[in-house]
Parts: sequence; structure tokens; C-alpha cells
Amino acid sequence: MEEAVRETKKKTKVLIATNLYQIDPVCYAGHLKMFYQLGKAFDEFEIVFHGPWRMPIDVARNSAAKTAMRLECDYLLFYDDDMYFSTGQDIVKLLRTIRDSNDTIHVLQALAYVRGYPFKPMCFKKAEIEEQQRTGFFDDYKDYVDENGLVKCDAVGCCATVIDVNLFKLTPEPWFLTGKMHTEDVYFCVKAQQFVGNVGVYMDTTIKVGHLLEKIVLTEDNRDILLKIHEKYKLNQLFLPDPTFVELLKASNFGNNIAIDEVLRPNPLEINEINDKDKSLVTGLKDNV
Repeated sequence: MEEAVRETKKKTKVLIATNLYQIDPVCYAGHLKMFYQLGKAFDEFEIVFHGPWRMPIDVARNSAAKTAMRLECDYLLFYDDDMYFSTGQDIVKLLRTIRDSNDTIHVLQALAYVRGYPFKPMCFKKAEIEEQQRTGFFDDYKDYVDENGLVKCDAVGCCATVIDVNLFKLTPEPWFLTGKMHTEDVYFCVKAQQFVGNVGVYMDTTIKVGHLLEKIVLTEDNRDILLKIHEKYKLNQLFLPDPTFVELLKASNFGNNIAIDEVLRPNPLEINEINDKDKSLVTGLKDNV
């Protein structure tokens, strides 16, 4: 009887779209975990994957939106190929949050940071600048987090983001457009708000995803700087080996619970040699990986 009820229950149909420019092994492992967890939630979600040939990001996102509508999907989930998911449950939780929001959340992004210095949060708020309303980085978002870990924004990125497909039906094309002074994702959020109104754009601070940084090229010019950083923090690879390193570091309670040197690569971090100040710095770097 229970199985029969489960089978008749309407599944939430989700189109998952990404633009594959590169495949980094660490990020790819996170993507596999995501799809594994989504597969385990098959009784809740019907998943369709959209992976077009390489094309401009705004063209790819518009293509995904059209496909989501054509297939009568409930939601469109974008994830970028340079995002790292520490647990596949992140995306499952993101989908459940927007699905169960009673139509109060229409765009929902996980907490992520721009992968360039000064590593701003990838959420945006309107502010009056030089007597004009402009959309800029929401630097003080932490002051506006509600009891559920959600922050209401004016715009978010599309790095790990779920969008209610109804927004595309109510907003004229193009939905995504990259300009000289704006990205395609911010453009969509602002345009949807103008045409639809009362659009709930949120970032979920309880769901944290990593953003792959550029790899460093060792040259004679930067060798001395890299040596100093390496010797100060005892890191195998700058600026951190990979996101899993920090997870192992936290799980080990700095070496008290497990032999972390058995799972790290050769020449592992000598945890006991890090002083208290450096411990906080290393763990503080987690969200910037």
C-alpha cells in the first residue's frame, strides 16, 4: 500500500543544466556525489539533464530555460562546472527548500563566493549610488540571515541555483543577457522582478559550495613568495590542496581523532606544528576554496 501511494505521488520535475568548459577531478567528484544523492531521492524528483555544446553562457542558460519549459519541468537547476559540492545532499536540500516554500521562494542559490580577490559573496543588493539605483555586492548579508539561514536578495548568481520555471513563462525573452556592466544571472533576476514583481530571490547560507580557483604557475618571479607561504602554513599545494583537505582537517579535530596523515597525499600537513592563530586562518579559508 505504501509503495502504491509513493508511485502515485507527483514527482517534482527538474531540469539540471551546466556548461562544461573543464572537468576538474575534485569538482567532478562533488558532481558525482550530487547525482548519486539525487538518484536516491528518485521518489521525489524526476531529473532531466541538459548539457549543450560549448557556447556563450547567456545563450546556454536561455537554451536550458526553453528546454525546461518544453519538457514541462517545475524547476531549472543550474550548476557551474567549477563548483564543488562537499556532499551531494546540498543540492537535494536546495530543491526541497524551494519546493516546500509555498511559492515564497522563486530563485534560490547556495552560499558561494566569487572566485577572484577579494572573494565577495555571490549575492547582490540594490543601493543608491550617485543618486542612481544600482545592484552591487551584498557584503553585509550576514546581518540579514533569518532563522532558517535564508537571506533575501535582489539578485544572485547561477553557480548552484534553482529557479521556478514559471518565471520564464511570465518574463519575456531574452531571460539571460551578458552586458558590459552586468552578468547574465543578475540581468535575469532584475528583469524578472520588473515584469513579475514580488519575486522571492534568496541565498541559503546553510548550504555552502566551493568555487574552484585558478591554478598557480610556478615561475622564478613568484617562487620566493610561494616558498614563504608554503613554509608558514605547511601546505602541500597552494593555496589549499583541495576542498576535501579542510573537511579532513575539521573531522580530525587537528589530529586528535584520526590519523589524517594516512589519508593526505605524501608529505602531509604537520597539524601539531600549527599554532592557534594559524589554525583559525586555515579553517577560515574553507569557503574561499
